[in-house]
Amino acid sequence: MTGLLWAELRRFGVRPAIRWIAAAMLGHVALAVALTAFAPEASTLAAMLEQGQISFYALTSVFLAYVAGVLLVTGDAASGGTRALLTVEPRRGRVYWSKLAAAGVAVIPGVAAAYALLASGMYWVHARAHVLGGPPSELVEAMTWSGVRVLALAVFAAVGGAALGVLVRRWWVAVSLAVAWFLVEELVLNTRFPGDWFPFTNSDAWVRGTRTVLSGDGLLAVPLVHSALVLLGITVVLALLGAVVFRRRDVR
Repeated sequence: MTGLLWAELRRFGVRPAIRWIAAAMLGHVALAVALTAFAPEASTLAAMLEQGQISFYALTSVFLAYVAGVLLVTGDAASGGTRALLTVEPRRGRVYWSKLAAAGVAVIPGVAAAYALLASGMYWVHARAHVLGGPPSELVEAMTWSGVRVLALAVFAAVGGAALGVLVRRWWVAVSLAVAWFLVEELVLNTRFPGDWFPFTNSDAWVRGTRTVLSGDGLLAVPLVHSALVLLGITVVLALLGAVVFRRRDVR
């Protein structure tokens, strides 16, 4: 299993698209910090954490991790690599789970670097302008734990993306499905139903730490454990469906 994992990681790392994704992770947070630096007094760092602006920037990296997971298992290069692995390891289950493990492991460095740049950059910009909006130690602790949750969510996203890539075979289909669901959830579902069972709402709740969602009784906080279980459940379902399909489908 370890040999298969390293083989997948090596193949993953040499793909040009992955390098572009890593550059995009760093580029978008660098741009966010630069734009904030022009008018840091517009909002305190504490307010940005509470209102979800930091969460929004971090979730962009999570989405890119999802795309990276999809790319690991789709395209001609991925199909050729799968055929090569099956010649030395005919047990499809081991090959499949090594792909999902590689997807989760591979995105950690890029997402960690992007969040470190985002957190340190935002803190420096607001500290320099004297608009932190809260005790420095508490803000550092909040951003640190948020970063840990971002890493965990990125692993879930990459694994789920790889599983969905196996199911649909085309990277653009898997990416389009995620974008389409996001739009439907934000524009339709969240206006009609409580959002505490939807993936993107729970992703935001997980990164923030809490989330207020509309319900019949007003505003309720969605617990972290609830969001974690929803996101884990979605990932597990996709992974198991992908395993069934991978075992039965011919590799082109």
